[in-house]
Amino acid sequence: KNIGADLSFFHNRFNINFDYYQKKTDPLLAMIGVAASVGTTTVTTNMGEQWTKGYSGTIKYSPILRLEEGINWTLSFNFRHQTAEYRNIGNSLDQFNEQNENSSLQRYHDGGSPTALWAVRSLGIDPATGQEVFLKKDGTYTFTYDARDEVEVGDTEPDLEGVVGSTLYYKGFSFSVYLRYSFGGDIFNEALYSKVENISETNLKYNQDARALYDRWTEPGQHAQFKGISLTETTEMSSRFVQKNNFLEGESFSIGYDFPKEWIAKAGFSSLRLQANMNDIFRV
Repeated sequence: KNIGADLSFFHNRFNINFDYYQKKTDPLLAMIGVAASVGTTTVTTNMGEQWTKGYSGTIKYSPILRLEEGINWTLSFNFRHQTAEYRNIGNSLDQFNEQNENSSLQRYHDGGSPTALWAVRSLGIDPATGQEVFLKKDGTYTFTYDARDEVEVGDTEPDLEGVVGSTLYYKGFSFSVYLRYSFGGDIFNEALYSKVENISETNLKYNQDARALYDRWTEPGQHAQFKGISLTETTEMSSRFVQKNNFLEGESFSIGYDFPKEWIAKAGFSSLRLQANMNDIFRV
């Protein structure tokens, strides 16, 4: 289902586009791992449903609109929000979820989101011992990691994302700037997870995060981001490595010039444009 509206006001100076949508995917195709002895490592299976809903739109406003003079300045704001959930999977993927423990944060549960991140909740590093403290489902604290205490700790789908733009046309010249934004989503920081506490002896020679030496726990009473350097057991994928993924990036910048037709007609051209572009200039 899709319900939308396109509105225009003030002689096309102010425009709004808005869409609300719902989508049901039934059956849902899932890639399930199987024993290699059957001749392949994965099979595609019809498994449950996925319900997706969201909205998107664009708002455009032209503070300056003098088309007869070749002058036009337009500001635009594009946005999107989307959520999804699994249904009717039951316990058919429980074994698959167990196999993904400590190798992936994606799980398949009824009511769960395809973009949800599942992990055991971490309360950080204990200042007294340098060990990681975990929060169990019943609310108690423990130093022992147990995958059965997994809960949803984040979602990679942002609350809102889109592009903010500005375009100016002035007597043949054009200037445009587009900035992409995203906020409210989460991400598993793979660099911190694999380059600090879980780095291998081989990778120590090539690329180790400096925080492995400066932000590790070393003495009682110290508040540190990472556990004691003498604790060499494997670090599990806990919520300690899940962080907000809010960003603003310079997606596109361009400048151009359209030569007047009376200049280029004698050369046999119907149009001639000179343009320079830059993409992905910065990310904050």
